[in-house]
Amino acid sequence: MADQKKKNRSGVVGITGFYYAVLKNDSEEGATYEDPVRVNYIQNVSIETEQEIAKGYGDNMVAEMAVSTGVTTLELQFHAIPLEDRVVLLVLKNEDDMFVQRSKPTPPYVAVALEKTKADGSSELVGLTKGMFTLPSSESQTKEDSLEFGSDTVSGEFSGREYDDATQIFMHVKKDDREKRKKFMDKIFNPSDTEDTGEVEG
Repeated sequence: MADQKKKNRSGVVGITGFYYAVLKNDSEEGATYEDPVRVNYIQNVSIETEQEIAKGYGDNMVAEMAVSTGVTTLELQFHAIPLEDRVVLLVLKNEDDMFVQRSKPTPPYVAVALEKTKADGSSELVGLTKGMFTLPSSESQTKEDSLEFGSDTVSGEFSGREYDDATQIFMHVKKDDREKRKKFMDKIFNPSDTEDTGEVEG
């Protein structure tokens, strides 16, 4: 019963704190990223992981089951995605202040992190370690009598990094727990300097 009391049952009421960082290197020895960049005003997020249960049969019954896991799809909606961030994530080329999309873009691998805020003031931190984004669809409409803001969406696919096979990382933190937040961000964006126990060196 004591363990039951420690469980956090507060519901998610918002999202904030979206960061991305470009992956520079990923090997069995370590993974390194560029400095994380924040994109403000995230509105919606959808995370879906492909999974399938394979079954082996014998004696007219299921003898064994195993789970096959595919890529994780991430879909994000923002009030607006700055052009500078779209240049990085979608590999647009700056040519005399004109941003050009080539026919065969090669987006960089990135890691992302975001924060789901809860009603009690705590948060669930969510991170994905290695993936890339694809060019989003674009839709706009004419201004009408009542003002309506548009939004920008982008989607990507993520898998596990070679260094530690981590695909998604989660952590529950209290409102003012900066130490845990730093541990989480280091695990996502600076894993090579993190002990196997999850504690940050130094």
